[in-house]
Amino acid sequence: MKTYKHLVFDIDGTIIDSAQINMLSLQETVKELRDEIMPLEKLYFSFGIPGIRAMEILGFPRPAEALEVWIRNYSACAGRLGMPLFPGMREILEELHEKGVSLGIITSKLREEYDDHFGKQGLLDLFPCAVTSSDTPKGKPYSDPMLEYLRRTGAEPEEVLYFGDTVYDMECARSAGVDQALVLWGCLEPDGVEATYRLERTEDILKFASL
Repeated sequence: MKTYKHLVFDIDGTIIDSAQINMLSLQETVKELRDEIMPLEKLYFSFGIPGIRAMEILGFPRPAEALEVWIRNYSACAGRLGMPLFPGMREILEELHEKGVSLGIITSKLREEYDDHFGKQGLLDLFPCAVTSSDTPKGKPYSDPMLEYLRRTGAEPEEVLYFGDTVYDMECARSAGVDQALVLWGCLEPDGVEATYRLERTEDILKFASL
């Protein structure tokens, strides 16, 4: 099996089991802004893309303002339900960090969401390079976030493996020439998603570390 110097991760649905929080808070946002109750399955499309893009797809005339409402509702929902890590994820990331593996983040969260929401997990120090949707002109599924990671770290595409749970994650990595690992523990719609690897268990991450 090939190993990689850089293991890069999406957050929602990959590190954090946040599908319920994302979907419920978005459902609350749609209800609040236009008094419509959308079935959760119709909101799955929003998982993995920048929030502003999701607001545009939903047709809000002022997507930036709608996004602010979603961020507020997300924080409130996370406060009620918590934001659990997938089982074993903290230990895996800490082990990789201790062994000197280069860990990174590419997320559709805004920088303030990353610092606040993800920061509460106490894991920020494990990731010396984190690319958020605030950092590039285009977010996933475009290659911009991964290309920015390569630029910042000096890594070659063949040295990087990107772990994510959506087709947008896979397309972002693939278009930058980076291998992709689809994590089935958080993927809502895995059918038809192309990836270099498909992982069933969180502990499988350790097999790809170049030590």
